[in-house]
Amino acid sequence: MKETTKVLIPAVVAITLALASPLAAAVDVGLGVDVNTNGGGENNGGYGVSLPLRFGNFTVEPELSFNNSKYERTYPASPTNSYTAEYKTLNLETGVYWRQQVIPSVETYIGGRVGYTKYDNTYTYPLNPGAYQRDSNSGFYLGPTVGAEYFFNKNFSLGLDVSLLYESTSGESISGGNVVSSDNTNLSYQSRARLRFYY
Repeated sequence: MKETTKVLIPAVVAITLALASPLAAAVDVGLGVDVNTNGGGENNGGYGVSLPLRFGNFTVEPELSFNNSKYERTYPASPTNSYTAEYKTLNLETGVYWRQQVIPSVETYIGGRVGYTKYDNTYTYPLNPGAYQRDSNSGFYLGPTVGAEYFFNKNFSLGLDVSLLYESTSGESISGGNVVSSDNTNLSYQSRARLRFYY
């Protein structure tokens, strides 16, 4: 997995530069921010900053997204099972989309995303320190994406999209003092609301 990661990160950067550089003179450059939500689980959501590059009917959109959230669960009848969970995630990705105008001011887009992910989840039990858990993993994800974008004017838009993401990661888990290395695969969906401003 480490070898895959070493290859994937430069590949994402190279794809973005290769697609964007020759078209710099004919490209519309923008800045985007988004709020996203992941399907299922307590680790549900995050924020992203992107650089949408539009040329012809295509968009290439590098993005950096993150999540840093905390969740507390209490069990009054069994206080030793009460815990605090903290989720930290960092993603670096590139999306490539084909766009089509369906009605004035509205475009649909379809394409795919590929990226690198790193996350660290910890579970602390205040009344039972020995039950401490931690999962640290990193790897890649990819998947198809469909969405729509509404333009308030030529410079400002609101987009909604959804992705089906396949994720492959490796790392280690600590539970009750035991350390276990693991390789993991996961299939999930992610929806995003995106504000974009084009210069």
